[in-house]
Amino acid sequence: MRLMRSYKERYKGQQFLIALEMFKAVDQDSIDAYLAGNLPESEFLEAVNYQQEWGFPWQNFRMILDFAKTHKLPVIGINTENSGRDTLKERDRYAAECLVRAAVQYPNHKIMCLIGEYHLADGHLPKYLQLEMRRQKVKGKTLRLLNNIDDFYFKLQKDSALNSTEYLRLKKDFYCVMNSPPWMKWQSFSIWEDMRHVGSGQVNDSEGELDSDLDLQSEDAFDIDYQFLHFARNLADFLGLAIDSSDMESFHLQYSPDADFYKDLTQDLALTSKQAEQIIQRASQDGVYFLAKSNSVLLTYISINNLAESAGQYLYRVLTNFDDLLTTPNDDFNRRILKAAIGMIASKILNPRRKCMELHHFRQIVKRHKGQRLTGQAGSRRKIAQGVLAFDSWWHDLPDGLSPRSRKVLLRAVPVPPKELLRLDRNSNYELSRAIGQMLGLSLYKKVIANKEPPARLRRLFKSKSHTERAAWDQVEGLYRLMSR
Repeated sequence: MRLMRSYKERYKGQQFLIALEMFKAVDQDSIDAYLAGNLPESEFLEAVNYQQEWGFPWQNFRMILDFAKTHKLPVIGINTENSGRDTLKERDRYAAECLVRAAVQYPNHKIMCLIGEYHLADGHLPKYLQLEMRRQKVKGKTLRLLNNIDDFYFKLQKDSALNSTEYLRLKKDFYCVMNSPPWMKWQSFSIWEDMRHVGSGQVNDSEGELDSDLDLQSEDAFDIDYQFLHFARNLADFLGLAIDSSDMESFHLQYSPDADFYKDLTQDLALTSKQAEQIIQRASQDGVYFLAKSNSVLLTYISINNLAESAGQYLYRVLTNFDDLLTTPNDDFNRRILKAAIGMIASKILNPRRKCMELHHFRQIVKRHKGQRLTGQAGSRRKIAQGVLAFDSWWHDLPDGLSPRSRKVLLRAVPVPPKELLRLDRNSNYELSRAIGQMLGLSLYKKVIANKEPPARLRRLFKSKSHTERAAWDQVEGLYRLMSR
């Protein structure tokens, strides 16, 4: 996604095609119908037999097809009709034929192909691509990009000068991106492996017979609870926070891939329909939403980042009795910023390679798309970037009385951002406050890691109460001042 988005932003006139191993070439009619909006998602997944043929979380790949829809990019399947039942050699040859055929059909397009790393070895897909290109007299070159290969990561650790390297050049036109430490990848896979049968309705015992006495949902829910509590305790230990074990077990975790939370939010928690819809939309987009009002973790997608983020926010709730749904729009805005900052710091502690947008990224988005007419996700993304920059300008224009050197002349009223920013946050289902908060959280984390701020600064933040509008603003203002130094 980052490669596609970056390429689209840098080379505005250049089109590209997306080739995916997850689909068979014979699925092409269904792929085209889905991209054209003529086939509902559920029917599409059934038509391509997604769960049986691929099985990895659909949320990870749906965003690719959403991107293709928004930018009207062609998508092709390159797997054989027998897919995993064919040999690696057979699949490589077939994929090469599909890719070269696409190069002929779309001569002015780059081709971005997502395929398993074993296919990218010298004697596999690259070899058959060259043979097929020569056979069909097609000119072009290939770039291979691996992701998080364990051997390369551990080799890097032996050379301290390379510890911060995000990518390796293995040879000409062959790279490996290192954006996650191996243990995070292993734990992520372990969680997925444990949870992938949630909702399947059956578990087979060692004899292959259905054990009807097992309460599957309770077993699986317990496992998620364990992972969540494990992250929360690790964070508390890392930050040096002494918390009684009984205080750490008052959360309620709900897992629903379909974000079926409406009844609980409106009936049990008495939220308005609008509030419930915004929270559900946020949970659907991010995979998680922590509702401090009820200590509820709403999960639509299980990942280490999502569990770590919500665990940090829950830890903050336990320590400070934080609430993020009050009555004042401005106060709620500041609290959402603070909550997002806490979540980002927690996930960075547990997964140091997690990516996050910074102020210069938002400036780049606005600059690259200046004067362009954008719709869909691209248009929304630019609006949020413009909102972040507008908030930054507003903050810098605040009176000097808000600086730490003049605390005695602080304004009595909490500064209120322009109404259009508060409106943008509501209309984007809190995307603006989330973007600002994550940016601030990342800034503090980076300063601590770089020894520009003491580690105790993180601990103080997690223990700092925001029970009043003034206190919530002071926390946000302090984080912004720190980022701007």
